[in-house]
Amino acid sequence: MRGPSAWRVAAVACAVAIVVSGVLPTQGVVHAIAEGRDDLLTSAGHFASYAVLAFVLAVALDDWRISRRAMLGTAVLAVSLGVVIELVQAPLPYRDCQFGDALVDAAGVALGLVVFSAAARARGRRPRWRRG
Repeated sequence: MRGPSAWRVAAVACAVAIVVSGVLPTQGVVHAIAEGRDDLLTSAGHFASYAVLAFVLAVALDDWRISRRAMLGTAVLAVSLGVVIELVQAPLPYRDCQFGDALVDAAGVALGLVVFSAAARARGRRPRWRRG
């Protein structure tokens, strides 16, 4: 991906995918795939999707710079999305509102920010070759 606009599009796409999968009736599909390990599969899905969202969102907000604004903004936006989705699920008869899911989401966000920080630092240390 090149440029901040591509990362913004990726961040929005991740968020939309999380929202859609968070409100659709997916329990039957998860149950068929998980073979009795539904909780483990859904927790892994929550963790991984929010880790990816946090990474992509951090790049989109500040273009590979590690700033307090980008890190805090990413954390607030991504964790808030997880909490809001859980609240939206509460009245849906085919979904479960679980505080534990929001905690797993927050842990995924934390990992995504750690990976972003490491990648941004490594990217900053790369030698820049000049054409001459």
